[in-house]
Amino acid sequence: MNKITFIINTSKNEKPYIELLLQSLLNGINVQLHDIIIFVDSDNQNVTEMLLQQKSLFPNLTIIKNEGEPVGYSGNINYLFKYAKTEICSYIQSDMCLPLNYMEKLLPHIAHNRILCSTRCEPPIHAQSDNAITYVRNFGLTPADFQYENFLRFAEANKNPNKLIDYFFAPFTLYKQDWIDHDVSFKKSREDSDIALRFALNGVEIKQTFDAIVYHFTCTSSRQWALPENRNKNLNADNDQIELKRFIDKWGVFVHPRTIHDIPSSILDNKELINKNLIVTNPPINDKNFLYL
Repeated sequence: MNKITFIINTSKNEKPYIELLLQSLLNGINVQLHDIIIFVDSDNQNVTEMLLQQKSLFPNLTIIKNEGEPVGYSGNINYLFKYAKTEICSYIQSDMCLPLNYMEKLLPHIAHNRILCSTRCEPPIHAQSDNAITYVRNFGLTPADFQYENFLRFAEANKNPNKLIDYFFAPFTLYKQDWIDHDVSFKKSREDSDIALRFALNGVEIKQTFDAIVYHFTCTSSRQWALPENRNKNLNADNDQIELKRFIDKWGVFVHPRTIHDIPSSILDNKELINKNLIVTNPPINDKNFLYL
């Protein structure tokens, strides 16, 4: 089996979720073989101390702790891809839980010029029932009430190695040479749509496999929607509008493409626009305050 680098960012800094992800890594991949890099962008829950205590279980774990100003979600993902030493990298959000035999489920579908996304199973927050890209099951809103064994059984019973569709979201796995950096000007949302568009324009195939199913607790702000007093509110409305405007200012129209055929001609036929926006030039990351543990 090829050696893989698992890239994990902890910008949300939620210690119980990271502990659960580590448990699922122990059960879901060969930690004696694969590299794991975890970026701690800010630490107010003693996450770094917890990770150091876990290092004996993860011989190939590298912890990068930022003791300076936070570089943000997109910035630390970009940095981790540059730091990774293997041909293939697999990005996982810190509020996710892996199924058993995760890499064995992914490897048959990994290819050059392809970004391979796993299928997410989420609690009923964004949606109340299954849709084309996501399973909706309430195995828990937090690690404290997570039904881990029930999720593992569900992931195994519903895996479908023959089902590949066109869609992009995290978690994803790809050859490092196919990676293109996130645009860090997107601070709160729309960064996934921007990078999906640029992957498609760059000739990278976007696929989602139903062979590997992960549980996604969803981000902190999304979980607030589950509270009774917030169910009829859009807590991110202002940020969404700001980021949508930023996207449209950049590309002229909003699109989250599955394939190049979803991209409107106003973009496809505008070579000047594509050349300007395809590869981003982000401000350099100041890593002088990074500790490598």
